[in-house]
Amino acid sequence: METEAETVVIQVPADADYLPIIRSASAHVATKVGCTLSEVADLRLAVDEACGLLLRHTIRDRQSLTGAGDLVCRFVLDEVALRVVLSRQARNAAPPQSDEFGWTILSALVDDILWRVDGPTVHVEILKRRTGGK
Repeated sequence: METEAETVVIQVPADADYLPIIRSASAHVATKVGCTLSEVADLRLAVDEACGLLLRHTIRDRQSLTGAGDLVCRFVLDEVALRVVLSRQARNAAPPQSDEFGWTILSALVDDILWRVDGPTVHVEILKRRTGGK
């Protein structure tokens, strides 16, 4: 019998001053699912870098509603993986180059990463398979 995935959602202003909240949450969630200390550190770094890429490669739509340009972080925990989806509404987005330093770091730290644009929303998805999990 499959268990339903747990989801944790955090929304903060799209400002680097608020990234420690998301970093802290990523460490807590990783610890909750039984990641090793090394995996927790890797996930914190990966989430931080993904947030930075999202902020650097998007331009907020100042005409949008209040909160529409915020950074939303969704942690989805299932039996085999932890998926982190970072998103933000933006009027302009330029995907990072595959040889960009931040993208290279992310690729080394996680099992899969995806940049996608869905209408006005830009997403960075990170997949980390659980090895030390419960």
